[in-house]
Amino acid sequence: MIGQHASVYGTSIEAISVVFAAVLVWLSALVQHVSNVLARGSQYVISDRSVPPSLAGFFGRATRTLANNIESALMWMPPAMLILVSHHTSSISQLAAETYIGTRTVYVLAYWLKIPVVRSMAWLVGMVCCGATAVMAIVPVS
Repeated sequence: MIGQHASVYGTSIEAISVVFAAVLVWLSALVQHVSNVLARGSQYVISDRSVPPSLAGFFGRATRTLANNIESALMWMPPAMLILVSHHTSSISQLAAETYIGTRTVYVLAYWLKIPVVRSMAWLVGMVCCGATAVMAIVPVS
């Protein structure tokens, strides 16, 4: 009975990874906005912003993190969703989803905390996950 409920109500790691990618974009936008408010004040934030802010310091890193998370989500979500709707999940797609979640978390923290080598390695592994998932969406793996 318990196993039966787990399979009916359980959520696959691939589905969790799709939601994770969206939440990561949202969280990055929130962090970028808060850092903008702290650096420039609320008057700037509610202005017409005709003078672009400097992209130096944490605000710049937060802005670049947000942009990269949007790009990554656009590469990750469509093939992951295609795998889900076509019911072609596998142990490899599960591993790719788990790795994607882990590496994107490391990427974001490394970018915000100025740890460039770790950030670059996490980015590379995340890109491999995106590529592998795109291939699995077209060529199902058992």
